[in-house]
Formats: sequence, structure tokens, C-alpha cells
Amino acid sequence: MLCKKCGRELPYAGGKFCPFCGAPVEQTGVSDETEVFTTLPEELRNAGGAPADGSIDLSAFDAARRQSRQALEDAEETMAIDPLADTSEQPAAAPRVPQQRPEARPTQDAPRTTYYGGRPDPDDRVYRKPSRGRRAAVVTLVVLLVAALIGGGVWFFMNHHKNDENLTLAEKYMDRGDFDKALSYYEKAAEEAKDPTAINAAMQLIRDYQNAEDYVDNEQYTEAIAALKQLRDRVTDKDSTMSKSIEDLLSKAQSAQSDSTFASDLEEAQGYLEDDKLDAASGKLDSLEQDSSLTDEQRKQVEDMKNKLQSAKDSAQQQQENEQKKSERRQEFSSEMDELESDDLKISSAANAEDELAMTASSFEQWDELLSEMYDYLAGVLNADQYASEEENYKQWVAERDSGAENAASATEDSTQKQLASYSFKQSYTKARCYKLLDMM
Repeated sequence: MLCKKCGRELPYAGGKFCPFCGAPVEQTGVSDETEVFTTLPEELRNAGGAPADGSIDLSAFDAARRQSRQALEDAEETMAIDPLADTSEQPAAAPRVPQQRPEARPTQDAPRTTYYGGRPDPDDRVYRKPSRGRRAAVVTLVVLLVAALIGGGVWFFMNHHKNDENLTLAEKYMDRGDFDKALSYYEKAAEEAKDPTAINAAMQLIRDYQNAEDYVDNEQYTEAIAALKQLRDRVTDKDSTMSKSIEDLLSKAQSAQSDSTFASDLEEAQGYLEDDKLDAASGKLDSLEQDSSLTDEQRKQVEDMKNKLQSAKDSAQQQQENEQKKSERRQEFSSEMDELESDDLKISSAANAEDELAMTASSFEQWDELLSEMYDYLAGVLNADQYASEEENYKQWVAERDSGAENAASATEDSTQKQLASYSFKQSYTKARCYKLLDMM
């Protein structure tokens, strides 16, 4: 390669400046840090006569170097030093001729070449290889840094992978509708997540759904329905399992609430019926019958209750009619008794004992006939047990009446007086019995 300024052959191609004139050398396709020129110029090969085999004459080369010493010292002021130049793959160079090192030192503005004749200067500190201790320290530091990077990467990967696995399992259980297990994996993922905001929102959604389930289980249907309607508005994916579960639970709560309300209203109607508040029972049943949300079973229950109500109304109507008839009949018996009482007042005004006896005997027969009519009437209004009990009492009463009449007759010797005493006892005893039966009507 020729210098463009002085035209001389450059002794090595890797320099940045011509050693003869100091002109900058333009490099074309050659590394200025590693390339070393190993072929001498033609005039240096021939100086002093070159051997026939083409070997180099070192004395001629030394003369040439002495001639270029001054130019080299001038060039060193502008030559750069590259202490990190790679010398491991340099081509073989000609043997270096021992020489005295120049006293001139490179400066920042005047770097020097890194090679003399293709070989480094072993005495120059910039070419000294690092010691084994320094190289070992550097290698150790590099190994530690690599290990730290690898360890950190592994830690990040393992934790990130574990977090992703928890989220994946949580989402799978969410799709299956197993919200308890989904919540468990969400909690694990939240503990390892850097920003658990979205995970916390998912967990809160599950907890609110579980609270709504508790409301339904505790028959707090009003609270459950309100909570589920809020949850339904918070779920954006209407095709998700959570959304479908909310709708199912809401439907269940509404149905249960309807059943509970129906059962309460039906029980209230039954209470009115038992208390003979037939109008109140009828109003409640009419309201239930108009409810379009009732199931077939519920409608049947309402119909059965209305049948009972109608029976109660009929019974009440019959009872009312009976009471009316009973009242009328009682009034009839009372009027007959008043007439008999009026006739009995005449007995005291009888002219003699025979008239008194005749009037007393007639009064007894009339009261006894009235008593028989009253018993016949009671046989129709009293139930079997009541009438059987009253009939037994009647037999006992008859025995007591007859015994009393005999005792009264035995108190006198006169036959007329005996009969009068007997009829008087029977008449008064029968009259008292009639008033007792009248009170039973």
C-alpha cells in the first residue's frame, strides 16, 4: 500500500499515519486495530542484496529503519494507542530487530501505533496481559452476574407461572359453577399478584353470591332478591356460569318468596275460617285466587279452602236459620207458658175444694203436655249425646215427681185433699221442669 502524499510503500497496513511523512493513511477494508503488514517493500527486500530464495536481509532492514527513525518519531505524536487490540489472530511477522526505545511518549493528541514490525512491545505496560488473579476475579464476577440473572429469571418464571396456574384453575372452577373452589384459587392468586385489583373484584363477586345463597337458605327472600338483582347488574358477561347461576338463584328466591307469601295468606284465611270470620276469609281467598303467579297445586289449595269456606257459610246459614227457628219456637213455648200461668191464677179463686181439685188437675195435664212438646222439640235440636243425657234425667225426674206427689198426699186423710195435694205437687214440679227446658232452648 502506497502513501498518497509521499508515494512510499507503507511498511504495515494497520497504521493510521505514514511513518515517513506523517500523513494520515486512508484505510480501505482493513481493520486499523488488528491488521499487521507482513510483506516488506521491494526496495527493502533488495537493499544490500536479497538472497536468491527471497529471504529478508535484516541488516538492510535495520538501515532502512534507522533512516525512517526521525519520521517515525514525528508520526508518533499523531498516532493512536489501542491497548485492547486483539493480538490472538495476527499473521506471522518478520523478526523484530532490537532497538533502543524512543524517549518520546504518546499523548492524548498523539497516539502511537500498537505494533512495531508486526509484534507487540513486551516492555510497554499497555501490552501486558492481565494477571491471573485479575482474570479470575473478572471471570468470577461475570459468572455471579450470569447466575444472578438466571436465578432471577427462574424465580420470576416460577412465580409468574404459579400465579397463572392459580388463575387458570380459578377460572375453570368458575366455568363449572364450583364457586367455593374458585374462590380458594383466586385467594392464592391474589397473594402472589403484583396488582390484585381484578382478582379482588372477582372474589367479592363470589362472596356476594354466597351471601345471597345464605339469605335464601335462611328464608330471607326479600334480602336475597335485592342482593341478586345488584349482582346481576354487575356481571357483564351474560353467558357466563356466574350470570346463569345468579338468574337461577334469583328465580328460586322469587318462587320461594311467592310460596312463602302464599302459605302465609292461606294460613291467615284458615285462621279467619276457624274464628268464624267468614267474610274476612272470603276476601283473603278471593285475593289469592286472582294471583296469576300461582301454581296448579296452589290453585288447588285455594279451591279446597274456598270449599271449606262455603261449607262453613252453609253451616252458619243453617245455624242461623236454626237459631231463628229455635228462637221462634222458644217464643211459642214461652207464650204457652204465660197462658198457663194466667189460667193457674184462677185456681186460687175456686169456690170449693172440688173445683180447686178439678182446676189443679187440669193445669197439671196442660203443663205435662207442654213438657212433652218441649222434649220432642229438643230431640230435634240437640245432638244424640245431649238428648240421651237429657232423656236419662227426665226418667229420674219423673220418679222424683211421683214420689213427691205420694208423700204430699199422705199428709192428709181426706180423699179430696189427698188428690188435691198430689196434683198440686205434680203441677208445680212439672211447671218448674218446663221453665228449665225453656232455658235450654
